[in-house]
Amino acid sequence: MTETLRLMIARAPQQQALFRVGPKQLEAALERCALPLPPVEVAARETTDADFAEVLERSFALVGFRFPTEAVQRTRGALRLIQLTGAGCEHLLPLTWLPEQVALANASGIHTAKVEESATMVLLMLHAHLPFFATAQRQHGWTPKHSGAIAGKRALIFGVGGIGTGFARAARRLGLDVTGVRRSAGAAEDFDRVVDLKEGLVRLAEADFIVLAMPLTAETRGLIGAEAFARMRPDAGFANFGRGGLIDQAALIASLKSGHLSGAVLDVATPEPLPADSALWDAPRLLITPHVLCDDPDTYVADALDLFLDNVHRRLQGQPLRNEIDRRLGY
Repeated sequence: MTETLRLMIARAPQQQALFRVGPKQLEAALERCALPLPPVEVAARETTDADFAEVLERSFALVGFRFPTEAVQRTRGALRLIQLTGAGCEHLLPLTWLPEQVALANASGIHTAKVEESATMVLLMLHAHLPFFATAQRQHGWTPKHSGAIAGKRALIFGVGGIGTGFARAARRLGLDVTGVRRSAGAAEDFDRVVDLKEGLVRLAEADFIVLAMPLTAETRGLIGAEAFARMRPDAGFANFGRGGLIDQAALIASLKSGHLSGAVLDVATPEPLPADSALWDAPRLLITPHVLCDDPDTYVADALDLFLDNVHRRLQGQPLRNEIDRRLGY
């Protein structure tokens, strides 16, 4: 008789409703799943439940975003996989708590289709100077500023994962030349070229649009500061869709106030939620969205759970996981 496989859902009280996974959603994913999985038992626990560690000890895989890492560190049982329902894992770093027998994966890629739509909007808004006009409107200013065709412009995208790929697809469809940036140069689908981080910082001087879509790690924290903003060409457009900690926010404000940058769009900030007294709110030519442009509420959880079950199957079969996080690098 085949042994029952226990899959555990970690439900954090502070998690937004959009991202909270419930037993019915996982059961629906199991019904959709065509992979040959053994019989499955679903267990859901709030991360504050007294028996969280006990249930975890008897589970093969955990799906969620926030959970008590000390409970994972102590596990000596069946746990072999943790599937995050989000792309970022900076809240879990460093990964010294992760046992050797447990693999950690993120949900990179499930955002791509939604990001492609949002990226088209953001690139066109920056090109047409919408942040500039939004500031002028608040000041009751009739201030014409024209823009030509966007085709032929150059986009520099830091990060070639799911979010970066969404931006690259949108940019190429609009006729832009697209350069991706990651730790090492090479090739990546949907990018005209991919350069390393050092060259990416040099290429800031030639890009019309700069987009951040990187994870937040010790290496990338504060990547774009005053020097990098000064290196950007006058009238460039800037967007951050990665994490707020990737940039020096005060340096961004200074660059916008000086008129060096044409405009900027932030879908992420530090901290989140952004306090009412943050200087970002009043920065000129800046549009802020509250971390909503990458997530489709109709498909997000279902896509994350389909990825989870695929990785459960892969882990059972000893196959490489999708989106496995390197415990040394943190992404």
